[in-house]
Amino acid sequence: MIIRRLAAALTAAGLLSGALALTAFAREEADPWAEDTDGETEWLEEAEIVEAAEDDSKKDGGEEAEEGTPQAILDAAELTPSPAQSSELQELVDEILEDILEEEMGTYEKVRACYDYVTSTVSYGSHLRNLSAAVGDTTCADIYARYGEMEGFGAVALSAKTGMCNAYASAFLLLARSIGLDGHLVAGQTGRAGGGYTYHEWAEIDIGEETFLFDPQLEQDLVQAGFPAYTVFCRTYDEVPGRYLRSYRKL
Repeated sequence: MIIRRLAAALTAAGLLSGALALTAFAREEADPWAEDTDGETEWLEEAEIVEAAEDDSKKDGGEEAEEGTPQAILDAAELTPSPAQSSELQELVDEILEDILEEEMGTYEKVRACYDYVTSTVSYGSHLRNLSAAVGDTTCADIYARYGEMEGFGAVALSAKTGMCNAYASAFLLLARSIGLDGHLVAGQTGRAGGGYTYHEWAEIDIGEETFLFDPQLEQDLVQAGFPAYTVFCRTYDEVPGRYLRSYRKL
């Protein structure tokens, strides 16, 4: 009832169209891990994930990264910075990047810093209930109404530090795009902790002719469940077989 009242209020205020409101709230109610956050990540084969993560951590530690590692892939990416359409939001993004990045960092280190920022500062919760959060002289609701889901929900995650899967991914993409990477929001399904699949959204970054997935919200759950960090960071779908059912690229 509270969700429906909020949707109606936002619609009446002109912040959401009826169709958009229903779609957004339906997505929130169906979001993965909303009920399965007990650490039982049965759908992941622990030995496989641990081996891959530990192998990458060893390779990433050297001065010259071995070909095919996340470090080598990201450091070789061509960069074309793409700022947010909202100037207020971009100011917030720039402030965050100034705090977490150093001039001597390579692209890999910068992207990892952005990923770490999202996974360490954002808590799982309703971004729709926090659209009133301020971003400079405006609000996340105004940014959402003017520029859509990625900027609106990403703004909530970066300002109010809360959100669901699409807010986590959007926040990461806002940071990554500002660095210069070709990032996109993707819709599909992911494996549930208790088995089967459920609706989910995550990030993709195109580098050359390949596409790599980044999933900060799922990453947070996996780390809390005891898995190594960066298990769903800069991975191809072949490297995590059966973990995702990709439907389409949203933005």
